[in-house]
Amino acid sequence: MSASAKTKPTLPRPREADIQRAVMDYLAARGFRIFRRNTGAVRSTYKGKSRFIRFSQPGQADLYGWQIGTGRHIEVECKRPGGLLTHNQELWLLASRRDGVVAFVTDSVETCRQQLKAEGF
Repeated sequence: MSASAKTKPTLPRPREADIQRAVMDYLAARGFRIFRRNTGAVRSTYKGKSRFIRFSQPGQADLYGWQIGTGRHIEVECKRPGGLLTHNQELWLLASRRDGVVAFVTDSVETCRQQLKAEGF
């Protein structure tokens, strides 16, 4: 290939935060009350004492909420295209589904739409 040959430009992969925002907007437009869950941990030192503080449970889905009018609970894990679930995320979604919650992973609004359709929404 010559140095002057043009290569096909590639689109950047969307950030997970952008996918979350788009899915949240879509779910809200579809009649869901939806929230973003912050999970993680921090080590803090105060008056010479160090402590470790965890926010939420490991593996909890990025988004949660319910369908307005029915109260059907939903848990949605957002990933970049090709992204993989952690073991704890797999366990969280599995336990949620076992308890009757609509729980799934999505990498786009279109995938979210398909998942909702499969669940009867």
